[in-house]
Amino acid sequence: METYIILMGMTKKGLDEIHMIPDFVKSLQSKLRKRDVELKGFYKVMGETDYVAIIESPDDKEALAVVMALGKIGYFTTLTLKGYSMLEMGESIKIYSEDYR
Repeated sequence: METYIILMGMTKKGLDEIHMIPDFVKSLQSKLRKRDVELKGFYKVMGETDYVAIIESPDDKEALAVVMALGKIGYFTTLTLKGYSMLEMGESIKIYSEDYR
């Protein structure tokens, strides 16, 4: 499974319908399970970003579908980051050390 961090900003529609966001997240979570995507967390945060979601997806195509679903509802703008575990980073460091130094 791949890890994706989705940073979200509020839109006017999101602000107008903020009371509906918890139900939207619940509904999204059940839909994601059917697609073998796990919503690891969905957080309201303070600062430049309004919400952060962390998902685990089998591939980029499924992750992109989630981002499109978040955009389609009209509550959020999104910026998506692909995350790598320390194990994956260690494997990449080994490749770098052996082949690129």
